[in-house]
Amino acid sequence: MLKLLIFLVFVIGCSVFLTQAFSLEVELQKEEDRINEALGFLKPGDYDFQEQFQIIVDKVNHKNRISIGLLSTNSNDIIFPDYIEDFSSDPRIFSYTITNQFACSPNSIGEACVIVAVNREGLGTSLEEIKINVLEIADKTIAHGAIGFIPEFDSITLQSKSSYSGDEKKVIASVIYTINKQSTKKLFSALSTTLISSDIRTAGGFYQYAEKLSEHHFAEFTLTLVPGETEALRSIHISLTCSNDLPELPVCDPDGNISKQIKSGSINPLDFIQSENIKRSGLFTDKFLPLNSVVHVLIFADEDLQVKSVNSNLIKKLEQIADVQENGWVFTSKSGKKIDGRYIFGTTNSVSGNELSFSFGPNSGEDIVINKTENSGGCLIATAAFGSELAPQVQFLREIRDNTVLQTESGSAFMTGFNQFYYSFSPVIADYERENPAFKEAVRVTLTPLLTSLALLQYADIDSESEMLGYGVGIILLNIGMYFVAPAVLIMTIKKRI
Repeated sequence: MLKLLIFLVFVIGCSVFLTQAFSLEVELQKEEDRINEALGFLKPGDYDFQEQFQIIVDKVNHKNRISIGLLSTNSNDIIFPDYIEDFSSDPRIFSYTITNQFACSPNSIGEACVIVAVNREGLGTSLEEIKINVLEIADKTIAHGAIGFIPEFDSITLQSKSSYSGDEKKVIASVIYTINKQSTKKLFSALSTTLISSDIRTAGGFYQYAEKLSEHHFAEFTLTLVPGETEALRSIHISLTCSNDLPELPVCDPDGNISKQIKSGSINPLDFIQSENIKRSGLFTDKFLPLNSVVHVLIFADEDLQVKSVNSNLIKKLEQIADVQENGWVFTSKSGKKIDGRYIFGTTNSVSGNELSFSFGPNSGEDIVINKTENSGGCLIATAAFGSELAPQVQFLREIRDNTVLQTESGSAFMTGFNQFYYSFSPVIADYERENPAFKEAVRVTLTPLLTSLALLQYADIDSESEMLGYGVGIILLNIGMYFVAPAVLIMTIKKRI
């Protein structure tokens, strides 16, 4: 009987509960050249295709940018037409881009663009001479059109840019042509089918999140080819700039949870794409490709910040193969007016929003606290109901689980088995909540009494198994009364009056 009561207590307590990934790989490889690989360490494989998920939080200008990128140096992964491939070996071409980004053309902000960037070196001394030579080179690249579009010359601009490996800067001239603007959904649907290999499209991973993001009315599409000395970098990015504070930009989320989290000093990257977890491409399954999937978070502020805590492993530096054997965050800038962190998957194939979450605040010079626990899975049902892993209600439930339930041996033992049971059905319920607002609201209302009753545990001193059982029995009896006895009495009373 006692085992049954303990089981019921814990059931009640837990049921509610683009561009720089290549640079990172280069950095790691440079360090790796100086290191003797230790016996037993997995050696990173070689796979050209990479996927990136980037979040930029601009606290200075009160806006955020979401970007999902698919990149490869293999012409069989992202396949350009022959007339574009032909000039990819031309050292004068810096990049070739097709985009529907807003105002990509300074003269025709309502149009999409084809932008041919040409290395300025050796093309003349006067501005007029440079423009003539640059235009001649660029015109040859669009002589056969631009993947179904007919470009029209718009303007030429000069600027400095870095190569995709990040080790060289060049002054380049961008020749901008305009084309008819199409929605990102149409562009991604049409061009991804034509340009991206079927292996990548059917392997899921970040591709499916890019596809979902492309459906947003204000999402932007960018297709780029960047020639290199020995190979060309090909990429497709879907991005969205949003804000809950600027009326001229689309809102990041209707409930405003993202804005509240950022103001309170916490961030869950998956909230930006409304997902409970993110999975890598199936192409990487059973392979050790720690840098081929990267979640990248950049935070810009006008104050001195620092990363306070993470909910997963912390990779302090990239010096040995051992450093990327496990998943975790690596911060190239963990303090200052810019926070720069990348999450590396290691040998894992997916990660939850809870594991990706981290907190930041005023710089006090303290070390980063690791909040990782053995049973750190998120509560999918409650998260979907309240809109975020970092919603106050979900954080409260997590604290009850981690600081109360898991502090007893029976609680820890229960969580190991319960997680297998809970996660067998909770993803389906969570998905239905997101698809059905009425059901989501019903779940939220249903969870409210339970949240109230669990709040009593905050005022209890539980230092032993017997105390956990005693308070647990009290909580479960209270919930039985609220969820079953009270409704039954109400129904019987109504029947008698009818």
